[in-house]
Amino acid sequence: MPDKTPDISAAEPMSLDQFLAAPIEQVRRIAPATLIWVVEGTRRSAALAGIDVSSEDYAHWSISQMKACVELFFHHGVRHVITPLLTPSQFAEVTPHYRERLFDWVALFVKEFSLLTTSQHQDWRLRLLGAESLPDELRPLSEKVAAATPRGKHTLWCSVVAQSGAPWNELLQAVIRTGARTREDAIRALYGEDIPLAQLMIAFGKPMVSPEQVPPLLQGPMDCYFTQRPGYRLTERELRTVLYDHAYLRRTWRADKTGRAEEAISHRRAWEEGPMVGLGIRLGPFWYPAPMTVPPLEDTH
Repeated sequence: MPDKTPDISAAEPMSLDQFLAAPIEQVRRIAPATLIWVVEGTRRSAALAGIDVSSEDYAHWSISQMKACVELFFHHGVRHVITPLLTPSQFAEVTPHYRERLFDWVALFVKEFSLLTTSQHQDWRLRLLGAESLPDELRPLSEKVAAATPRGKHTLWCSVVAQSGAPWNELLQAVIRTGARTREDAIRALYGEDIPLAQLMIAFGKPMVSPEQVPPLLQGPMDCYFTQRPGYRLTERELRTVLYDHAYLRRTWRADKTGRAEEAISHRRAWEEGPMVGLGIRLGPFWYPAPMTVPPLEDTH
């Protein structure tokens, strides 16, 4: 019987339903090599799941959720996942005992992920960036985990940023130290290897981008998607839907734009009365996207 599986590399893009059902090998062909993954709201996520955020269960549960998401990314063909592990806002927090638990969580995460890479997923690597911002006793973690996983097809890069200017400081210090003269040289100086520029970002909450989230050297022309589900939560359907939009729906540029502008006339109300993306409302102490009124996408006259 002939194979009726749609070819993802065909000139005409398949439908979303076809893409959601496509074999993993075909999906991997269009997956970006480097993905920025910004996760916030892990305590909110745990609270919604009925987990005490001051307990050890919170740390173990969050790590298990994180590993499941990382596995999903790597399974779909992403080679480098770059994610903020600690950010300036966490270092500035004064919640009682939070700072101590935060560093314990980092040590636990590194330990569990290192065990994972040496047992179930030997083609995975973990790299900890900005370890100098950690307490003295945790700083050797970066070297230890790098030594434990020297090679691998997939790498999880976790950044620790204590101050807002740190990413730029680290970049400039690497350039001065090595005399790097190109962007590629600077990437190798800072990360120790070549890393393709990030073309896709999946983040949580307010639509925003900062150097603490996206390393300046690695930001390419980047499609950004923002979920409002807090914590480490991402389904395969959600990821494939993002990949479909990234690979097909956003690829609208044409070399020859003859007649292109005039095509907007048939959707006049959508373009003249469209919503402002990024406006929000308050849900208790949190920001949430404001409901949007979308005009008819097809004009009736």
